[in-house]
Amino acid sequence: MISKPLGFQLLLAVAVTAAHAQPLAPPLTPNPSEGRTLEQLRRNGESSGLRQRYLSQAHVLLQRFWASDTPPKLLLAGDRTEGCGVERVEHPMAYYCPPSNELAMGLDLRRSVRSARGRSDRELLLLDLAVLAHEWGHHVNRSQGRGPYNGGLNLTVKQEELAADWRTGVFLGWLLSSGALDVDGFTQTANLLFEMGDYERLAQQHHGYPKDRFQALTRGLSSQLKPGQRLGEWTVDTQEAFSRPLPGASEQERRYEVRRLKIDRGQQIATNLLGGLLGAASCIWGNKQQCIGMASQQGKGRAAGAYTQRTLTLHCANGSFDVSDDDFEPQPISRDGKGQAAVLLKRDCSKG
Repeated sequence: MISKPLGFQLLLAVAVTAAHAQPLAPPLTPNPSEGRTLEQLRRNGESSGLRQRYLSQAHVLLQRFWASDTPPKLLLAGDRTEGCGVERVEHPMAYYCPPSNELAMGLDLRRSVRSARGRSDRELLLLDLAVLAHEWGHHVNRSQGRGPYNGGLNLTVKQEELAADWRTGVFLGWLLSSGALDVDGFTQTANLLFEMGDYERLAQQHHGYPKDRFQALTRGLSSQLKPGQRLGEWTVDTQEAFSRPLPGASEQERRYEVRRLKIDRGQQIATNLLGGLLGAASCIWGNKQQCIGMASQQGKGRAAGAYTQRTLTLHCANGSFDVSDDDFEPQPISRDGKGQAAVLLKRDCSKG
């Protein structure tokens, strides 16, 4: 078993004092326009040096969002470091180091995430942003507590990681609510995010099963988004589902394009990975060799879940629904485990 290093002891000491400090919503100091400015940079900024400018601006926004008085120093690939036994940031390092208060973003996402290889540089900036938000989550966990994942003296890597996932969801939810991120961009980015991580329950460095981590992120998301809230053409139906109407609605039948978080429980996930891209707190818990060794395994564990893109047909007359590309014929509304069909029935089928 790996002994607990100094970084763990320091984090534990801070966590004890901050255990009840964090409410379920952040202070939200930025103006929503600041999020939209960041998105404009991603879409329209000059390509040369865009990633560095984007991450730097996002880093400042996260500082304001979490009202952090002592923001970590942002390091990119090639930068020298001062703590956690690492001398220089290199791929695939992404971590927060408490002793030196440094946050490293040395990722080449196309080398770490299979599905990232077909994405444009500008699309991948959203995934960079999500990873940055997760690492910021580790920093804020220390100063403001772990929110719904506080556990008193029983601090585990899993609690720490789920709290960082939750904070990632809080920040992405705020961007969605602010109009700085659209539903398509969020779900595509979340699906790439879900490819990263480790799922070994017996490992000391275990970060939680996919279901745990999905629920942590959507729990954070729901702190900023409320059912019925409009996001452009989309509507928030439940904590895990969005919809927008398709043309051709009638009193008897309505059709929607939907995004639904689906977790595949039929495939057991058991890997021997001790680290993961999102879990890059490895440099908190271990020495240089552990940090680099865990980083080398990043991106190899694939989560058994994703936001699916489907068409949902709602039959108002008999209260049934059908989701495209699944294994079921039309079913009663009560059979929708996501609760989305019931929301749509109540909202739209009563309309003439």
